[in-house]
Amino acid sequence: MALIIINGEQVWNAVQPDAPIQVTDHAKFPTTLRMFPLGAYFDRSDGWLPATARALARFFSRLWRRKAAMEKNMDPRQADELLEEWEQLYGLDPDPALTDDDRRDAVLTKVRSLGGNTAEYYEALANDFGYAAAVVTDAADPFTTISPCDDFLAGGEWKLTFLVTAGTQGAARDAELESLINSQLLAGWFALYEFTP
Repeated sequence: MALIIINGEQVWNAVQPDAPIQVTDHAKFPTTLRMFPLGAYFDRSDGWLPATARALARFFSRLWRRKAAMEKNMDPRQADELLEEWEQLYGLDPDPALTDDDRRDAVLTKVRSLGGNTAEYYEALANDFGYAAAVVTDAADPFTTISPCDDFLAGGEWKLTFLVTAGTQGAARDAELESLINSQLLAGWFALYEFTP
């Protein structure tokens, strides 16, 4: 990886491997070729257009592959390239004796100990606390209206209230679960509880 400093000096960092370049990946070639208009000048059988389209297809194929890898590594449960960065972020020392799966589990344990904001996180928290049949669902959608323009913000679901449904284990134990989940809710988030016999 080359880092270019403002004054133009180039520094080589040999610690990271070079990015893989697939010079033969033409998966996006038909898509790229369709971007050009039809006509005598844009001959698709021979000449500059197929060569240009193949070059663009290789570029976009690499770009999309790196985008998919980045999206995968944004989740610590799937990270491989950025696993070391996830460990540094949460203050974990990488142990060379551990496998990558064990290291991911250690990061996930650290993340769970700090709290989260998804229904799946709180469901795992309740399950870990002994409520194996606990189900956490979204209880309210503050951005839903009666108009036909009923889209979620930023293309995703924003939920501020969770409903925790679990079998009761006694009033004292149920109160402990409520206290545990409430202590890990982010600011502005709420949890409703429904304990069934």
